[in-house]
Amino acid sequence: MSTNWNGLLQAASTCVALFFLAATATATPVTGTLQLTGTITIGPTTLNVCNTGGACPAAPGNWNIPGVGTGDLANPYASDPNGGAITNLNNVNAPVGTLLPGNGLLFLTFNPSVALAAPDIQFYLTKLLAGVGGTVSCAAAPAAGQTCTPSGSALTFLNVAGGTSTATISIQGRARRISTNEFDTLNVVVSTQFPFAFQTVLAVLGGGGTVFSSYVSTYTASNAGATPLLQGTHSRKTHGAAGTFDLPL
Repeated sequence: MSTNWNGLLQAASTCVALFFLAATATATPVTGTLQLTGTITIGPTTLNVCNTGGACPAAPGNWNIPGVGTGDLANPYASDPNGGAITNLNNVNAPVGTLLPGNGLLFLTFNPSVALAAPDIQFYLTKLLAGVGGTVSCAAAPAAGQTCTPSGSALTFLNVAGGTSTATISIQGRARRISTNEFDTLNVVVSTQFPFAFQTVLAVLGGGGTVFSSYVSTYTASNAGATPLLQGTHSRKTHGAAGTFDLPL
């Protein structure tokens, strides 16, 4: 009995093509932007957020409601009256510059509400990026235009006119569609400002204290460069900071 190999190969190719078409048809990527505000408290080894005034506690924090969103992150997610939870960071659960294992750290979740009975989106942090301000001006006399990132820190400080300063944090992560377990690319930028030069902030942190201020965070989800559920692990390591600083953030 002869075997029609060409026919078998053609049938197999058709099955494979149909499989990928079905997978593509059922994919539901998470795309859009979400802007949230609240209070941020920065410590020597911690970053806490909350929706109340004053220093934030170590427990997971909420954000000021409502947020502002587009795409999949528009209402009812952005307008969720119950907000959600943001995981506070430290130099153990999010070492600076370290790619976290698997899909990373569950970073932001949404709480159920009347309009959002079963939230279907979560955000994961995979890498807290190192700051890019350099160390040259960190200990210099304050002046507008100076930048600073203490060694091992995720903070990029900038002194601006009037003796004030800003700080920016950048995060890479994943936006998860819970119902399909699909993960898409997520980029996060957190910005805050202080009524004094960053040298004052560093002095407080260097003495073991904390500083707090309002913040604005922008989450951008895209299926560009999205990857499936990660397998395997990556080793974790903690980056200590130079001198008197040990900032994870």
